[in-house]
Amino acid sequence: MAKKTAGRQRIDTTKLIEDRAQRQVTFSKRRPTLFAYAGDLSACFGVDTAVVVFSESGTAFAFGSPSVDAVLRRHKDDGKEPLPGDAALDLGDLAARRRELKEAEALAAAEKERMKAIGDKVKLAVAEAGRAGWWEADAGALGEAELPEFERALRKLRDAVRCLVNKKAAPPAADAPA
Repeated sequence: MAKKTAGRQRIDTTKLIEDRAQRQVTFSKRRPTLFAYAGDLSACFGVDTAVVVFSESGTAFAFGSPSVDAVLRRHKDDGKEPLPGDAALDLGDLAARRRELKEAEALAAAEKERMKAIGDKVKLAVAEAGRAGWWEADAGALGEAELPEFERALRKLRDAVRCLVNKKAAPPAADAPA
């Protein structure tokens, strides 16, 4: 059985793509990747990055870290004198931000685990009571940590049901006279 398509092939990036439409598609697909690489350089090495590209139609697309304007203003005079308002990126500040990010990620993971444990406990209470839905769980079987979350979920369910009932009960819109 022969292949129906040529599949994904590497293109030669050293020559101009002749077909204008294909060139625009390729530009649109590769531009976010270029900006992502610039962002990675900035984040990994604590450097200022600015990338400005122009499409064939003259539309400018820009990415900068901290911003294109700040990078261009800071390096306007070969970086000799940063302009007022341009905060230089401090590596200690960058390390502190990374620590804060890791702490936030750890807190988010812990909260996710806590919510999973609460969900598992509710499912267990439902199964032990021989009921069909999570909302039928025996509140007495739940602990102090689970009750507020269970109440919040019940209120959310109640509000969703009210919304559906209100939509069904609303009179149909009168047809406009012809």
